[in-house]
Amino acid sequence: MDEIKEIYSGDIFSTFIEYCELHNYKQMRDLVNCRFDDLPKVIKITPRRLRSIKSICYVYLKKHPECFKEAKPQKESPKENVEDLKDRLLVIFQQNANKLIHISDIAKQIGKGVKRSEIISILERQKWCKIVDSKTFFYSPED
Repeated sequence: MDEIKEIYSGDIFSTFIEYCELHNYKQMRDLVNCRFDDLPKVIKITPRRLRSIKSICYVYLKKHPECFKEAKPQKESPKENVEDLKDRLLVIFQQNANKLIHISDIAKQIGKGVKRSEIISILERQKWCKIVDSKTFFYSPED
């Protein structure tokens, strides 16, 4: 199976490669679970670049249908836990409102049982959370 880095080579895909590494997408089969439509909200890419990324993925997956069989099923966490985690993250961010917050500090405060990638995935969708880089965030109160 091909690695994502091999297929998406070139500087134009560097932000997408970083996104994949952050979400533990290493092989092309892992992109079966990728939420492409969320990419513009999370990383700064143009609609044209997004179409290019999607096209490359779809063409690859069409040529390699075995990827659908080998893909790791994406675990869906119960809605209650996600809502609870959102609230817990908001409290952490409000307590550290004037600071940059690193993912390792967030993970320590949340405790065991929650993966960093899950935390990052939730933070990427929150309006009150601003992303400095792939591992650093800060609180921005909603207007």
